[in-house]
Amino acid sequence: MRKQPQQQRARNVVDSILEATQLCVAEYGLINVTTPKISEKSGVSVGSIYQYFGNKEEIIQELLSRKSEQLGLALKNIAISQEELSLEEIIPLSLQFGFDMMKADGGFFIEVLKHWHGYNNSEAAKVLEKHFYEVGLYVFSRFFNHWSFEVLKNKSFVIINSTLFTMMRYVSHNNFLISEQQLKKELTLMILAYLEQGASPNPL
Repeated sequence: MRKQPQQQRARNVVDSILEATQLCVAEYGLINVTTPKISEKSGVSVGSIYQYFGNKEEIIQELLSRKSEQLGLALKNIAISQEELSLEEIIPLSLQFGFDMMKADGGFFIEVLKHWHGYNNSEAAKVLEKHFYEVGLYVFSRFFNHWSFEVLKNKSFVIINSTLFTMMRYVSHNNFLISEQQLKKELTLMILAYLEQGASPNPL
């Protein structure tokens, strides 16, 4: 952002800009969003928008960073609340949460995912990966607490990145010859098989 809002009124203006951007991306598509369209949708003048953001891309980056933070924290809350569940139950529930969130917000995430190559190294991507990676460490360490941190770290990294990539590809393309429920089942089996290589989970 060009300028961080300090007062509540300024924060409200920035929030309006970001909310309008989300609506514009879902309605017009990421490529066709323009600052004038955001201005019209938000009721904030183009001049006022440029006080806080240098261009359209900065607005989208800020919106994605906030969305990624919210998504990551929500997933962490789910992981903490599922402590009484087995690993076989937690994985599909977490996957379903991921699918639901990617399809939420009126298609905003779906549109962004179609152009994810442009955001793969963004701050938003790093935030999202960090939260998911920490959730993986937290959950897997409960069931495999006899593993070293190095093993947990490596397995969490592989699972989170391969699963996220597959889910993103699926949600952003509607021509896959597999249903969402079947993909969720196959991903669950893949994750369990990978985790069970060389070790069995500790009974809780």
